[in-house]
Amino acid sequence: MRRRFIALGLIACSFAAPTLRADRFELKDGGEVSGEALERNEAGNYLIRTSDGAEISLTRQSIQRIVQQGDADAEYQKRSRAIQDTPAAHRELAEWCRSKKMLADADHHLARAAELDPNDEASRRSLGFQRVGNRWLTADQLMTERGMVFFDGKYRTKQDVALRERNKGQDTVNVDWFLTLRKWRGFMDNRREDRVREGEAQIMAISDPQAAPAIIRIMKDEPEDAVFEMLLRVLAQLDHPAALQQLVAYTLDPETDPEIRAQCRDYIARWPRPVPIVPYVDALKSQDNAVVNLAGVALGHLNDPAALSPLIDALVTTHKEIVGGSGGPEGGQKFNVGPGGGLSMGGDAPKVVKTDYNNERVLQALLKLSGNQKFEYDEPAWRAWYVDMQMRQHVNARRDQ
Repeated sequence: MRRRFIALGLIACSFAAPTLRADRFELKDGGEVSGEALERNEAGNYLIRTSDGAEISLTRQSIQRIVQQGDADAEYQKRSRAIQDTPAAHRELAEWCRSKKMLADADHHLARAAELDPNDEASRRSLGFQRVGNRWLTADQLMTERGMVFFDGKYRTKQDVALRERNKGQDTVNVDWFLTLRKWRGFMDNRREDRVREGEAQIMAISDPQAAPAIIRIMKDEPEDAVFEMLLRVLAQLDHPAALQQLVAYTLDPETDPEIRAQCRDYIARWPRPVPIVPYVDALKSQDNAVVNLAGVALGHLNDPAALSPLIDALVTTHKEIVGGSGGPEGGQKFNVGPGGGLSMGGDAPKVVKTDYNNERVLQALLKLSGNQKFEYDEPAWRAWYVDMQMRQHVNARRDQ
């Protein structure tokens, strides 16, 4: 019997057994040979009998990989060689492939069925196509036509992709600035005076607004008050949303040193562009009465007439408190969490009560913004004055027209 010999240079493969039954021999050139290994010689070369009865010799160096086939693979090879090239035959074989979990082969035959029969909707839908007018489009094609872009594992709008790419670039900048700032901050702990001065000079010279997030991150764990205030001064000079947001946060934090809060209010008052009052208006609704009054102080400092109505609403605020009788040691209250997560207390049970607070700092802001109208905590009187003022301004504006 005639034997063909294929000699292709390839990666050397090692095999544990002297003989090995394998159905598919993958070759370096991208081809493959299917059949049964009849023998393997001492040099590692194989003699293969193909399904059509031919015998082929493969050198050990020509073989990329040997893939053993199971019964289903062998049956598929048999069916695929005998199949008629008709839509019905390919659909039938595709269904058989799906029953054997051979999904890639099933898709291959469905694609051929759709190619032979352009009106075969079932095959096209099984392949993930959707009808758009008179066309069949894949999910990728449909999303592309809708202007969507595949980015970070899903389809997104071009605007969303641009924003995410910008944020990724910003993250890189933030990391670079953080590492640089940490190095300069480290100089200030050096025993050498020249190093300390260098660190201070480098930080004080920062003018890039993109450094703001990194400065905020460094400030978070800064233990030395003098260094913290220096960083705060630098931060206040950077026209960046994060810088303004952090300054506002300090002015509303009851735990922040009062001098730092006052300094931050001054920085905000000198901000290079109009400062939105929305964060302070939202803070007027806080459940923490201290935050409400801090918001009033800041709004009075900003001197924005748009704050008048929210300030009137916050003149008197109601807050919930837990009160109860004694029962703990030395007359203290002893609270316990019950099985259902409820609050209980030794002795008299605690109660949730509502308390009204007159907010002095809110009133002071109102006095400043209103031209010193003296309605004290009479909210209806303040509201009537405000409505009257708005009406007069509206009439005057119409007369000017």
